Amino acid sequence: MSEDKISVVILGNGKSLKKALITNILEDDISVLSTRKILTKTTIYENETYVFTCMPDLDVQCDDIKQQFAMNPDPDMCLLVVRCDFSVENVWNQIEYLSKKSGTPTDTFTVVLPLSSKPTEYPFKNMTMEQLYRELPYKQRGLSHKRSAADPQSMTALGDLSLNSCLRSKHEWMEENHFDTKVNLVLLGMTGTGKSASGNTILGKKFFKCKPSTKPVTTECQRAESKINGIHVRVIDNPDIFDDDINPRVWDTHVKKCKQLCESEPCVYLLVMQASRFTDGERNIIEKLEKAFASKVRKQTIILFTRGDDLHCANIKLEDFLHSCQPGLKEIIQKCDNRCVVFENSRPTSHQVAILMEKVIRMIREQQQ
Repeated sequence: MSEDKISVVILGNGKSLKKALITNILEDDISVLSTRKILTKTTIYENETYVFTCMPDLDVQCDDIKQQFAMNPDPDMCLLVVRCDFSVENVWNQIEYLSKKSGTPTDTFTVVLPLSSKPTEYPFKNMTMEQLYRELPYKQRGLSHKRSAADPQSMTALGDLSLNSCLRSKHEWMEENHFDTKVNLVLLGMTGTGKSASGNTILGKKFFKCKPSTKPVTTECQRAESKINGIHVRVIDNPDIFDDDINPRVWDTHVKKCKQLCESEPCVYLLVMQASRFTDGERNIIEKLEKAFASKVRKQTIILFTRGDDLHCANIKLEDFLHSCQPGLKEIIQKCDNRCVVFENSRPTSHQVAILMEKVIRMIREQQQ
């Protein structure tokens, strides 16, 4: 690899998307570059300033990524392209896959955000096209490439989506992703599933008492509030209301208190279950949930699996777990329209909260339409 050239590794899915990124960086057609093939399915595009290594799509079965990083473990940039309708969860899965495949840390990879996205809303390393222009070494880009600010009108659309479909005003983006009111996240589940620990992970602080115990730690409904990515979130932690032996008066008190704490804001119910355990008491948990909060509750429910570290240790992805889980659990998942997230409360990170909040926002928006 020539040391006097900028080495850029381009990763992601969609050949046209990766080529469009090169075109945008060059401000010229990709045909002006010299081209050669290396490894199995990797293409090198090169001129006097850049060496672009365009890797195959992530679902292609080959060892090009592993071999490329063995040959050049320290490129100037590793850029991951994504579509305008990307999901945080899928992008994070791609980054973890690339990290494992290349043997490099996850922050090696920088996601190039579509023009419609803000650079501060995501748990992974990212930059806009404007930031990318500023990041590229100015002395090698040359005066002809100088830009005081990126001009969207001059940019080639990234991917098979047209430029106009990617462009939205800041006001439109804020309308789509933020709320003027609070959002209630209601934690529900059986004793020992990790409701309180999940609440603390969401809030980023230890608000709720939690510890290993054979007896219920949470005995009263509690709430705590925080701002997450500009959204005012109220988290409500509840005792186990699904216990068949619970006193009816106690059950009624807990349910009424929970509803009172929710006030009038939109509610999302987080049904907390352990990924590594499915009990007989959970088989009819949706019916118990509907008894407490009416039949529409399943349309407002996301299943939050705890003990994600058990899946991680077994090298099982969430998608594979959901596909292979036992029929009773699969039925519960289907009743909640397959809305699921997984938490590792022993290692709380912002990216798992971002994935949850993305699902929360999408679900509330769908209900408001």
